[in-house]
Amino acid sequence: MTRFAELLRWLPIALLLLRSATAAELSWEEQLARTFSDRLAAIDKEQAQIAPQLADLPRIPIDDQGGTGGYESTFTHALPARDAKNAVEVRWPAAALVDMVALVPARRYDAGGLDAEYGMPDAFTVELIDANGAVLGRVAQEHNARSNPVRRGHPWVYQVSPPLEAAGLRITADVLVAHVLVVNAEEERRFVHAWAEVFAFEGERNVAGGAEVRSLGGATPSAPWHWNNAFLVDGLTPLGLPELPAGEHRNIGWLSQGRANAHEAAAVTVDLGESLDVDAVRLLPAKRPTSDLPSGFGFPRKLVISVSDDGDAGGGGDKESVVAERELRNPGHNPLVVHFPTRRGRYVRIEATELWKAFESYPAFFALSEVEVLAGGKNVALGKVARSPDGMPNLFATGGTYWSSAALTDGFGPDGRLASTREWLTQLDLRLQLETRRHDLRGEAEHLVSQWRRAGLAGLTLVGLTGAFLLIVLPIRYRIHANHELLKVRERIAGDLHDEVGSNLGSIQMFADLAEGRSGPSDDLKRIQRIAAETVSAVRDIVWLLRPEGDHRIGTIEHLRETSSIMLESLEWHFTANEAAWQVELPEEDTRHLFLFFREALHNVMRHARATTVDVRVEVTAGEFRLSIADNGVGIPPERLERPATLHALRQRSEALGASLGIDSQPDTGTRLQLNVPLARKRRSKARPSSGA
Repeated sequence: MTRFAELLRWLPIALLLLRSATAAELSWEEQLARTFSDRLAAIDKEQAQIAPQLADLPRIPIDDQGGTGGYESTFTHALPARDAKNAVEVRWPAAALVDMVALVPARRYDAGGLDAEYGMPDAFTVELIDANGAVLGRVAQEHNARSNPVRRGHPWVYQVSPPLEAAGLRITADVLVAHVLVVNAEEERRFVHAWAEVFAFEGERNVAGGAEVRSLGGATPSAPWHWNNAFLVDGLTPLGLPELPAGEHRNIGWLSQGRANAHEAAAVTVDLGESLDVDAVRLLPAKRPTSDLPSGFGFPRKLVISVSDDGDAGGGGDKESVVAERELRNPGHNPLVVHFPTRRGRYVRIEATELWKAFESYPAFFALSEVEVLAGGKNVALGKVARSPDGMPNLFATGGTYWSSAALTDGFGPDGRLASTREWLTQLDLRLQLETRRHDLRGEAEHLVSQWRRAGLAGLTLVGLTGAFLLIVLPIRYRIHANHELLKVRERIAGDLHDEVGSNLGSIQMFADLAEGRSGPSDDLKRIQRIAAETVSAVRDIVWLLRPEGDHRIGTIEHLRETSSIMLESLEWHFTANEAAWQVELPEEDTRHLFLFFREALHNVMRHARATTVDVRVEVTAGEFRLSIADNGVGIPPERLERPATLHALRQRSEALGASLGIDSQPDTGTRLQLNVPLARKRRSKARPSSGA
């Protein structure tokens, strides 16, 4: 029996499904596909099996984890020149039996957001080589490497079977991708070959760590503090700490007492319980307490490591017990290993002789999430006792977590169980496989629904005049409803774009005309650039408001602060928010009105106030969200402030929020706006009949 004949046979059921689909808010084609095909149910079942597996796997972070950028080389063409290679080689001192290779893509943050695959070739080859550069075996040859929509910063992990004894590896870029770079203060289109980190494993040992890196072709990057050949093998990645989800864990690390001076030393000592031969210490940075602090919070800038059988090793002037003295760069949210000659002892003391201090008004701290003492690669400090002259009290942190001495040797980072680098990379690769499979299943489901849509429409078209009424009216009703909703969304977007982008573009045109009529300084062009940046920020706000969910979305207060940094760049500005404000999120519609109010207020300051200083304060207290914007500008005359047209847009937004708006302004003393939004205000809704009506 053909598909059309089967559809005609089941037409009455199909018509009932059309009605039920409308009531259940499911598309009729999906209902049709689920009724006549078992494949959608199988897809749902497989996706349900994937979900708990993903919950147990590490994630790819989207925020900046600090550390180094990695390796970068720039070229003028996408393809290598004849008899040339766009490649990079990593060579370690002695040949090793390599059984796994991993490549971590580099990242770049710019005005367009996060590029999680910056400089990754669209086609590349990975080969293991000997000490003379001869190819021993091909590990991988990738084509269309950037086509996978799920791979957004995931590492490339390759199992080498059987293992090969090699002295290095070579990554050859077969096809490069163009990027816009700033060269000599001008934007240029260059082809970039970049990677954040390369790993080559012999068992659990990364033989590529600290190896020699050679660039074959290309130009040296212009930012050596961020891009450097040595950064390709320094162990620092943009992927954060090697942690695996392990349920609830509230001990996030240890924090010393605050010091006013960065040179006031702080120390912690690990008691191994017995005298052991140790050769390295692995330090894992603490997680930053608030989002406005940099990654690598509390990591020491200089440290001294001592090993002794004396409980006060290195603390009483015993220089013979010192095994390592280091001046460190901030590793961000990455582990850092300090190697030293093998020394036997029971007590390992880590003394920070220069503490982390990012801001003059902020205390100096020594903070870690974990301390591992290594003996031949094995952590012998796990579960052991850690002490400090500062004392080891439990301190409350954000989100109900604690700074605790037990956290230093419990095998956990701030977000999960610590794993070896190899296991962590393997688990990240497993997540990529599962997410890719889930993406393919969703695509298959959409394709099945699309097929049944076409088949259903074709079958229903064959129905006579009796079924024509239902086949026409119901889809029209469905489409009218969809079009009505679409028009509402389009109207909102059009209004926002008109208010923000239209206003800014008008200003751009005005200043452009002025710039053309003058031959003096180029201040107008600078103003044009600023307004263009504001316009981009405005569009970004609208997109942000239209996408209220997702792991990529930053919080409301963080977005207010970023908007301030863009719009008030030319002024002296301050932004403060209390702890409760960082946690609050308003409903979507209220958030929209809040941001439009905020942008309009900052526009007024920039255009009319002639201010030099702006103070923005946000706090949540007494059940209200309070936003205060104060400037030291020319103020608003009382007679003008009494006019209904003055600050009309701000008053409208305030009314839409159900908020109170206070305006305090005097000529030559500046203006202060105070917006108080009740967090628990009642919303008007249609009355619903009682059950007895």
